Amino acid sequence: MKLSIVIPMKSPERSKSRLAKVLSRNQRKKLTLGLFEKNLRFFRQRYPQHNLLVVTESKRIQEISESHGAEVLLEEEKLAGLNAAVTLAAEYNARRGIETQLVIPGDIEAIDFNEIECLLSHRLSVPSVVVCPSYDGGTNAIMTTPPNVLPFSFGPDSCQIHLLAAFEEGLHFTRLFLESLSFDVDRPEDLDRVDLWPEKISA
Repeated sequence: MKLSIVIPMKSPERSKSRLAKVLSRNQRKKLTLGLFEKNLRFFRQRYPQHNLLVVTESKRIQEISESHGAEVLLEEEKLAGLNAAVTLAAEYNARRGIETQLVIPGDIEAIDFNEIECLLSHRLSVPSVVVCPSYDGGTNAIMTTPPNVLPFSFGPDSCQIHLLAAFEEGLHFTRLFLESLSFDVDRPEDLDRVDLWPEKISA
């Protein structure tokens, strides 16, 4: 079954706005790029057999992605948002015969191989959706078969929104909680878990 792992990434200059009270703009940029590169390396090393697709409007992100062997899908319309980026990837993947799309944020602090293996084991050939919630009720991973099987609604309470949409569409759906995958880095209290902070991030 053909799989595409999708990492949507906005420009690092616009990233981590909720950390502005505790990190400078340059620190937020370094944090974003550090997490992104770490996660690119993980998927390239652990899953070289799968397509790795980065969706972005940023030339800097494009350069980093291509240096790690990832495919890049450039957004033509800047500031369109996460849902638009993931939808763009889903339509692109569906057109080229990708059967399953797995969306993972670029800012997960610690991606665990066993958790990803568990997630991938839930792939089904029937129309299906697997949603991995974030610790605050959002969506930190979503696997769709086929890629564009439902509309994407990232944001507050998006885990339940995605599951409800799958139910209403009559799809097979699964809510799969994975501990490491439930944590991204968005709020000041999240920084306590980040290896890159504070020693390796200078102002």
